[in-house]
Amino acid sequence: MLEITTLSELTIDGKLSLGPGASSKDLFAFYGDDLRAWFHAQRARHDAIMVGAGTVRSDDPELTVRYAEGRDPLRVVPASMGCLPLDSRLLNDGRPTLVAVSNQAPEEAVEALRAKPNVEVVRCGEDRVDLAALMALLHARGVRTLMAEGGSRLLHSLFEAQMVSQIVIKHIPVISGAADAPTFLRAEAGASPLSLSRWRLTDWFVKSGVGVSIYRPLQAAA
Repeated sequence: MLEITTLSELTIDGKLSLGPGASSKDLFAFYGDDLRAWFHAQRARHDAIMVGAGTVRSDDPELTVRYAEGRDPLRVVPASMGCLPLDSRLLNDGRPTLVAVSNQAPEEAVEALRAKPNVEVVRCGEDRVDLAALMALLHARGVRTLMAEGGSRLLHSLFEAQMVSQIVIKHIPVISGAADAPTFLRAEAGASPLSLSRWRLTDWFVKSGVGVSIYRPLQAAA
């Protein structure tokens, strides 16, 4: 079974970015080198790192380890229809990247992705990526730990499937003020509402003036 950790930045008013369509990278400006090094060390501790297609489109992330020692994790992107910008950095830097698409993804989109250096495309799921099938595929390839950095729809899907083992939140000390900026979790159209789940705080610390909270599921008493 995979150990899946979600790791996100949240503003005081609970937003993942400073506005609708804004890059979450804008929040990085509000914390310093100590937190940046810690954050990249967390990436290095995981076998794989995952973001949704929307995050690739809005943030153009690298998803590499740059401010700490350690190896780059395998980059994984669920993109049901294969709609990723072909000039994205993670499709062009030659580092191992796996894109998961559904069976409905057009073959021309799949072939365009496969033409990129060191990019593998797998089909799993009929209309949308089947996350359980994707995790089983990753596990069969030796992936044991995965960090999901967003966006909000991917995170909601992981919680909906009850796959999350640990939550890490960097509490950025700013108020976005944008009512329509994305929140921590946002459901896809037609997604099931999340049922109540309880979590316990396992660690809390401050780096570069930013609070970091870590949670694990609350285990029922025997």
